[in-house]
Amino acid sequence: MIKVAVVGATGFVGCALLKLLEKHSEVDIGLITSTSHVGKPLSELQEEFSGTPLGNLVLSVQDPALINQQDVAFLAVPHGTAEALAKNLTCKVIDLSADQRLTAVYGLPEAFSKQISHAQIVGNPGCYATACILAALPLKNHLKSCVFDCISGYSGAGKNAHEKFNYAENIIAYHLADHLHLPEIKKALGCSVSFTPHVVNAFSGLMCTAHLNLKETLSLEAVQSLYESFYKDGFTTAVSHIPSTKEVVGTPFCHIGGFAKDENGLVVVSVIDNLMKGAASQAIENFNLMFGFNLKEGLL
Repeated sequence: MIKVAVVGATGFVGCALLKLLEKHSEVDIGLITSTSHVGKPLSELQEEFSGTPLGNLVLSVQDPALINQQDVAFLAVPHGTAEALAKNLTCKVIDLSADQRLTAVYGLPEAFSKQISHAQIVGNPGCYATACILAALPLKNHLKSCVFDCISGYSGAGKNAHEKFNYAENIIAYHLADHLHLPEIKKALGCSVSFTPHVVNAFSGLMCTAHLNLKETLSLEAVQSLYESFYKDGFTTAVSHIPSTKEVVGTPFCHIGGFAKDENGLVVVSVIDNLMKGAASQAIENFNLMFGFNLKEGLL
């Protein structure tokens, strides 16, 4: 059994992680931490864990000495705090913040499974970055530029989102040219990228409409065949229709489809659950690779 710490266990992502880890046959959750609820049992904060062994776990302080007693730490903490903590850790680390996505092994299994399997620290991709990169990755060597228009549920903004924004009957665009996920998208695809995120009044789910400007003309049949071959394994699947978020919410899957041509190139749609494939379930994929388990262990 692998001893696991979940650092930042009470946020949306932390709770999603705990639900998945609880089902994993090779996991022993030895430590859960919080900065604001130390000493409280998890069930007091999350009723869904009431009556379960996990619900009886008491939230601990965020102490590197305690975390290092585990084999691996999932860091589900705010951006700007994870990297400093990781420097004091000797156990393996899966960082779900943005802090180490450009410096550690990038935790996108569809592209970097071998590197992940040997990594000490993995930077788990951002939710928007995951959907954007997967939408374009099979065509990486054919890309001139990409434009990504994305829509996400408000859970991606964290538990305090409603204090900042009014989502009722509303659509909000933000960080029009400087979103935190943009550098990781550019690094992964190696081409010019434009990316604009929007938030809608839905709890979870994320859709990326990708406009891909190609170096040469490819038939739609060739493109779809390429995607089907590229994504024949794992949790990303090419589909023949335009996918919707309802297909993937609550699952670890990414569906990519709607292949169409316009005057600038190719249009592709990808959908994920921002808390699952965009965060927690992808972190479990990385955990499985790092410890030599089947990629899908604990996720199906």
